[in-house]
Amino acid sequence: MRCMGCGGEMILMNVVPDETMAVPGFEHHSFTCSECQDVEQRLVFTKHGREETPQGMPVHAAPPIAPGSILADPQIAASGLFGRVLARIRGH
Repeated sequence: MRCMGCGGEMILMNVVPDETMAVPGFEHHSFTCSECQDVEQRLVFTKHGREETPQGMPVHAAPPIAPGSILADPQIAASGLFGRVLARIRGH
């Protein structure tokens, strides 16, 4: 959507459901212009309504991942310049 004043892009900032209407699905949308910071409000009808997000939905964190030791694998340890020098000294 474009700003009526300057033609800049309008950004949706807030959505509030309208509880006063007899028909469900009406919402008040607040937009802010990305250029001139003008604020516009619109009454919008959403045909199918909006899904409610459950408030008590648990969030599962991924288990921590510990990096493996580079020194445990001699091929990986010898991949840098210093490692190649040490490998040459060792006779590999």
